[in-house]
Amino acid sequence: MNTDSSSTGEPSSRMPVEFTGRGGEYFRIWIVNLVLTILTLGIYSAWAKVRTKRYFYRNTIIGGSPFEYHARPIQILKGRAMVVGAYLAYGLVNYLNPILGFIVILVFLGFLPWLVVRASVFNARNSSWRDIRFNFNPDAKAEAAKVFLLFPFLSIFTLGLLTPYITYRGWRFAIANARLGTTSFEIHAKLGKYYAAFFISLLMLVGILVSLFIIGFLTLQRIGLPYGPESMSAMRMQAMLVPMLAAAFFILVIPIFFIAYRALTRNASLNATQLGPYQFESTLHVGALCWIAFSNLLAIVLSVGLLMPWARVRITRYLATNLIMHGPPDLDAFVQGTRLEARALGEEASDFFDVDIGGV
Repeated sequence: MNTDSSSTGEPSSRMPVEFTGRGGEYFRIWIVNLVLTILTLGIYSAWAKVRTKRYFYRNTIIGGSPFEYHARPIQILKGRAMVVGAYLAYGLVNYLNPILGFIVILVFLGFLPWLVVRASVFNARNSSWRDIRFNFNPDAKAEAAKVFLLFPFLSIFTLGLLTPYITYRGWRFAIANARLGTTSFEIHAKLGKYYAAFFISLLMLVGILVSLFIIGFLTLQRIGLPYGPESMSAMRMQAMLVPMLAAAFFILVIPIFFIAYRALTRNASLNATQLGPYQFESTLHVGALCWIAFSNLLAIVLSVGLLMPWARVRITRYLATNLIMHGPPDLDAFVQGTRLEARALGEEASDFFDVDIGGV
């Protein structure tokens, strides 16, 4: 990608994103959060989310400055109470009258774009870098309806071929509607790169599937089907191998497609993202990401979940290490004109409707 400071002719500086968190540090936060959430029947989960986000934000640094998370737990608790209350109400209505329950689902889908936008506004306004608040366009509801309702519905009739377009529009929705202070993010990604990512990931999936099939076939051939009393045990062994290969396909192969697709589309999106005079570069490698994902899963399973904090820190550090910002080295000049708006957005963040709808 072009790392010159483009049109201005200014010298370009390379500023990698750093993540300084450690598994042991985060484990202490995680275990306390878990215990208190259980003891309070989930009420503490709002405080747990704030503690977790603040830890990860403050340990994510770019240009020597960390990010900050400003949300108050009570705002998150309020949003979760709304979600739980709505779910319980739906459960009761659906139990009493399934047809009415279906109508409630349709009503919820009508509100979904509004919820997505409000959650995006909340997360943006409660995040900052160098004392500058982020923001998100609160009028993006029509675009959200297309990305999260219309296009997924149409994809049912395309056998998945609309998936890259939905991903493309999803990244555009998330980036083009965001801004840092007075400076808007821009994305100039090409749709073709998303289709390339989709078919490359699909070819990887087919290649691995064919390899597994050949290995399984050769193994069965080697075992053979002897005649006489031994034939029954050989048939039982073959009967065991088939479900084992099927399990390996679903557990190991299918996730590889999604990991590869996510890595390639993230690179395509962030490499085409710009913030004022600054451009971003994402250098994720599919093989490395697959290794981290599967070794993390293995570590979590073998530790009965106790290594979840270590796994999360590990993947976060990899994602951060492979993200670089290019642009003028004088960040102060970029920051200068946005201080006043940062304070104004801090006041707006107390809006009643700015509640967190998402998970941890």
